[in-house]
Amino acid sequence: MYKLAEAIAVLLSLAYTWMYLKGYLPEGYIPAGIGAGIFAILCWKKKIYAESALQLFYIGMAAYGFYIVSDSGSGEVWTISTHLLWLLAATIGTLLLGTFLKLHTDASMPYLDAFTTVFSVIATWMMIHLVHENWLYWIIIDAVSIYLYAKRGLKLGSVLFAVYLLLALDGYFDAISIF
Repeated sequence: MYKLAEAIAVLLSLAYTWMYLKGYLPEGYIPAGIGAGIFAILCWKKKIYAESALQLFYIGMAAYGFYIVSDSGSGEVWTISTHLLWLLAATIGTLLLGTFLKLHTDASMPYLDAFTTVFSVIATWMMIHLVHENWLYWIIIDAVSIYLYAKRGLKLGSVLFAVYLLLALDGYFDAISIF
């Protein structure tokens, strides 16, 4: 049952990312929300608690994105100082969440779980608001997530993050058009 649920979540998540890259918004947020719901349950069962909470956040962001998407295609531009501020906040957030998970739960890999969760919140916000550099954040997050999911036995999830890594590279460099 886990494998089927994981496969469905992977397909829905890939569908969303492909739709995002191709500009099929807001429709792309529908598979995003459903896939995140399935992954939330799977991550909870595998004791990746922060990642599970992140999936719930993704459901909310899918709903938010569905309603705020504009047809203009123009996004926000963040300055270097804005990025540095968010990177500092995310690093502190990672340390705090990782420590909480380590001390108060039976979480597996609490600091990696915290890292992918905290940084994904920022990257998701950037993605919804069409900040192009979101792809740089995702490249690092996806690389770490490949390892995290593989170590917790979610092999298809790990493959998903490998594909996400390619999609993030494609999104950042735009002209490559892998997909």
